[in-house]
Amino acid sequence: MLKPVIWISLMLIVISACEASDTYDYGFAEGGIGGHGWPIWVEKLVFNESWGVPVGNLSGQTEEDERPPFGTIASFNEIPLPHSAWARWFSYRNQTFYEITVEISKTKQEQIKQWFQQYPTTKYSHTLSTGFAGQGEIQIWWTAMCIRPGCPKDHLEEHYFELTPRIPATVAEGDPNQYRERTKGEIKDGTIPAEVLDLLPPETDSSALK
Repeated sequence: MLKPVIWISLMLIVISACEASDTYDYGFAEGGIGGHGWPIWVEKLVFNESWGVPVGNLSGQTEEDERPPFGTIASFNEIPLPHSAWARWFSYRNQTFYEITVEISKTKQEQIKQWFQQYPTTKYSHTLSTGFAGQGEIQIWWTAMCIRPGCPKDHLEEHYFELTPRIPATVAEGDPNQYRERTKGEIKDGTIPAEVLDLLPPETDSSALK
């Protein structure tokens, strides 16, 4: 069975008009999808060792299928195609920090370029989606979705392929106390089991409640 995954999406808004250029006008979108009970807090998500995406809390609902979801859209200036991603996140469920650096192969980068020709941005939106598992895995996808006039009216035309498989991250150092109140909030909301309280480290002066 596939482990629950929490997703965020990065939306490509407009391709550069210059075909010789390897830079594109990116945007991004945030959203959550995944198995119930494994919410996380993404501290860092940096692409190409140069630009980051503000993420924060992601709480999954259900995982109906394997396709990447979509979320709210924002925009960036021109940025090169993704060749690497570095991420750090905290899992409320097991009180663990994870870190990973993922490399996106040149073959996959070339496939992205081919998709811009096969699915032109005059009709399709192109999305970079990054998924996180509370158990410590990451996966990245590329999606092209028909959004302009002339798209099928009776179903969603969507195409996607893996930029990476699901890759286990490394357990990282960190103080779970900084997420104590958020963890208690997740328990109160019923998104993680009450037994997680047993995993909380002893309160320090900085985290103690009055």
